[in-house]
Amino acid sequence: MAGDVAADTKAHRYHNRRLERALPGLDLLLDAFAVVDCGVAQAIAHRSQAPACGPNCYQCCIQPIPVTPLEILGLRMFVQQELAPASAVRQALAAGFAQFLGDAATLGAACPFLHEGRCAAYPVRPMACRRFIVFETPCARGEDPTQTRPLHVLQPGQECLQAALRLTLSWYSERYPLPAQPSAADAQAFFRSVTTVLQAVPWAHYA
Repeated sequence: MAGDVAADTKAHRYHNRRLERALPGLDLLLDAFAVVDCGVAQAIAHRSQAPACGPNCYQCCIQPIPVTPLEILGLRMFVQQELAPASAVRQALAAGFAQFLGDAATLGAACPFLHEGRCAAYPVRPMACRRFIVFETPCARGEDPTQTRPLHVLQPGQECLQAALRLTLSWYSERYPLPAQPSAADAQAFFRSVTTVLQAVPWAHYA
């Protein structure tokens, strides 16, 4: 069983050597994304129902999106390495498209990487985006399905998420005051303390 999980995780892994060379720790983040994607795929298979998510379905991109520091750096590096300076997304970021919203970020604040109905940084989208799957029908405009129809929202196990976050702890331990061997409770408390809202990041400094 462990071998099957490892193989499934490997199948979901995004590889980009240029990015991984440019940002130490990105390999850990991409490994973590693969763990999350594997867990989501297993949860979807267990439900035996195809997601309603698809092209031009992006209401989940117009809600506050939790993001961690390493995910922010991964997005930043993807912008710099993979998006042309003249691209619409990069110019919008440089112009300060995203605002500092902090706790005021609410439904209606679009992700700055949403462009023409698609994610411009899809390979390195945050874990929160990867885990947000809806069934039956796509989200209506302005809808938060976790409130309107929670039974239609995938509930992937927390085990994969926690395992994914633990994969990145060695990167954080070199930059943050963490215990030498943090417990599961320590790790959860730490990630809660450093998580922010993607729409609140000053992306103009990163474009």
